[in-house]
Amino acid sequence: MQRVVLATIGSLGDVYPFIAVALRLRDLGLRPVLAAAEEYRGFAGSEGIAFEPIRPGAADMKARGIDEATAVRTVIGDAAGAFDLILPHFEDSFADCSRAIAGADLVIGSTFSIAARIATESAGIPFVTLMLQPIAFCSAEDPPIIKEARFLPWLRRRFGTGPIRLIYALGRTRFRSRRRPVDDLRRRLGLPEVRDELIEGPLRAEKLFALFPPAFAPLPADAPTHAQSAGFSFYNGRQAASDELDPELARFLDEGSPPLVFTLGSLAVFAPADFYETSAAVARRLKQRAVLLVGEHAVAGLRHLEDERIKVMGYAPHRLLFPRAAAVVHHGGIGTTAQALRAGAPQLVAPVLGDQFDNAERLRRLGVAEVVPLERYSAERAARALKKALESSRVRELAPAMSRVDGPAVVAEWVAGRLSR
Repeated sequence: MQRVVLATIGSLGDVYPFIAVALRLRDLGLRPVLAAAEEYRGFAGSEGIAFEPIRPGAADMKARGIDEATAVRTVIGDAAGAFDLILPHFEDSFADCSRAIAGADLVIGSTFSIAARIATESAGIPFVTLMLQPIAFCSAEDPPIIKEARFLPWLRRRFGTGPIRLIYALGRTRFRSRRRPVDDLRRRLGLPEVRDELIEGPLRAEKLFALFPPAFAPLPADAPTHAQSAGFSFYNGRQAASDELDPELARFLDEGSPPLVFTLGSLAVFAPADFYETSAAVARRLKQRAVLLVGEHAVAGLRHLEDERIKVMGYAPHRLLFPRAAAVVHHGGIGTTAQALRAGAPQLVAPVLGDQFDNAERLRRLGVAEVVPLERYSAERAARALKKALESSRVRELAPAMSRVDGPAVVAEWVAGRLSR
């Protein structure tokens, strides 16, 4: 049985798609192994998927004095902050990845799987990159919205791709010092010198899969020729495999009109500012029922927001809750975005960091969402935007196109074909 290692790093939103692909690979008779931070061992185990730990995990971060909230604030404060979190552990990551991929027939990695990519190249094993978000292509033809440069699409329309490429080149200089441990390792291993392993490395894989449908974002005109559109992953964790919601939440839903659902996903929820307090005020201002998904760690501290029309929950499976929502207010993470699109739910997006600003803008262009960044999220602005979002039927029209193709199945079928040659 051929062994396929799936290496990823990040939050649950970065792990769930890889578990989804692993399950499809297993269905096709292959032997998947998830390589991720130690805290995700149980998620793999609950599905019967083999697991290999890759540093850094949450314990390694906490040993450096970095908890979840600090990590989120680091990335919010600097677009390159994610690299500052993971690169101090780079040698450990490389050692772990080298062990994990030993004997593998193929490796699948995320854009941030830098150590796995280099270990795989050194071992001569085929590598496939999963591009979970459109921003990962770093396209000059279809430049993303990023927090620090929200003008890039306008600049492209006005002056063409030249200025975009120049800005990207200048941006690479910001990463020069951060790249040093990566470049040093490549030299020690005798690998060819590359211009930018951190940003362009994912594009050099044998195959790239855009794990989102063309209806959300078509491949950009300057995408590598070996890139292929697949579709969203809708895996939402084994805890969501049941067809039943938490009984307490189910009763709340059954007892009244569809509520507004407010969520910040699995990462930004650790640094929410006053998002949930403001959201409760928005619901009251609009005279709407609401469900606040605040994270298990915050339920006790936010229980005071609850009344007969507002329910505070730690977590609820999006695939079960969103179809029963009047609208979904979220951070713009790609997994939450996919679930809201599939449910046909009107959306208000409050992006916080990273790809969320670009995902939010793409939703706005599609006519399925309004956008109020978290830094500007007030009861007045959010209520006004949400009222507008609730008046649109566009998202219900687009919902079928967003879930027509099973992205993980497309990836698994290609891998199986590649390994049968």
